[in-house]
Amino acid sequence: MKKLIAAASLCIASFSVQAAITVPEYDANAGKKIVEAQCAACHGVDGVSAVPAQPNLGGQNVKYLYKQLVNFKAGYRKNGIMQAQVANLSQQDLANVAGYYTEKAPWGVGFGNPATVQEATKIFLGGDKSRGVIGCAGCHGPDAAGNIWAAFPRLGGQHSQYIATQLKLFRAAGREDDVTSDDQKRYNDAAKEGDKGMMQVVASKLSDRDIRILADYVSAIH
Repeated sequence: MKKLIAAASLCIASFSVQAAITVPEYDANAGKKIVEAQCAACHGVDGVSAVPAQPNLGGQNVKYLYKQLVNFKAGYRKNGIMQAQVANLSQQDLANVAGYYTEKAPWGVGFGNPATVQEATKIFLGGDKSRGVIGCAGCHGPDAAGNIWAAFPRLGGQHSQYIATQLKLFRAAGREDDVTSDDQKRYNDAAKEGDKGMMQVVASKLSDRDIRILADYVSAIH
């Protein structure tokens, strides 16, 4: 019970931190030029990625997109390709890119696994109290549409491969003895470096099966 209360408190703290994100006034047309030159190969000009390992971005929460780009530039979120792509971009450039993608039409949905949908629905909506797992819907919504004000991302229809990878990176960050390389961990939903955010706490309790069925479920929900 104490662990559940602590995790719930982290969710509230995470909400407060994310809600404080301020995106500079952006120029979507300027963002388009950067996207065409640097982003489209992986994420598509319209924010629909043809590569399952790379996320769809069209229609995503602008606060979330901007924060991720800022975190990549600062090295708080690790990914060699992304860090190289944003290295020479200004904060205004990052806002322009985020603004461009958020104004594109949202991506569609993928295909779930009928064999595990009932099990995955239970975890997504209500978690698993016996293991201290908090339901995903509490932050991302029952339809996985996210929370625009709080900068919680839209997940519904996202590539299952990408979702699974991110959950494993969050899990590795939540389990301090799991891996040794920071490149294999994702910390950047915490309030500050050194803290554990909600995603690290929740993902640390997920099994490989949990991650697989949740990723499949999220890819099909809308």
